[in-house]
Amino acid sequence: MSQFDREKWDQRYRKGAYAERTHPSALLTEKIKSIPLGRALDLACGAGRNALFLAGLGYQVDAIDISTEALNRGEERAQELGVKVNWLQHDLDEPLRLEGGYQLILLIHYVDMNLLQRLGSLLAPGGILLCEEHLESSEDVVGPSNSAFRVRPGDLQKAAAGLDILFLEEGLVTGSDGRLAALSRLVARKP
Repeated sequence: MSQFDREKWDQRYRKGAYAERTHPSALLTEKIKSIPLGRALDLACGAGRNALFLAGLGYQVDAIDISTEALNRGEERAQELGVKVNWLQHDLDEPLRLEGGYQLILLIHYVDMNLLQRLGSLLAPGGILLCEEHLESSEDVVGPSNSAFRVRPGDLQKAAAGLDILFLEEGLVTGSDGRLAALSRLVARKP
């Protein structure tokens, strides 16, 4: 991304974008019981709805986003909740320089297949990668209209090569808001 993209996302968050999204991902809440506590990484975290949920459960969370405005909103909410999150402003188009050993890595609705393929190296042995992306669909579904921000069937499975796939689901899902979405959802473990 560029400075233009950073400013675009900052402006969206300044105007209140995603303010209603305070609940964690349904996939995360479904699968969290089987993931031991430890270090967690939330990539493209936005205002941190998933990072805050994890911190509240006792995870040590690093949360990364390009938008300073989103991270500031997340930090304000963390203070209200009395939880600690390590907020990091970073452009994910640039190389990540993080120490590995994460028990859990989240990538939710941020499409970068090259990044996704490299995330296994940041997991601790037995660590979990949890990914949810909008899936290409001919149906009238919510989410991005630009296919560059959607994955094709099978993309997540290919990107998780070398990891043990615990859960893979692709198709139409009705969200808690009643809207129809086409999603590709993956949970995989590093051997």
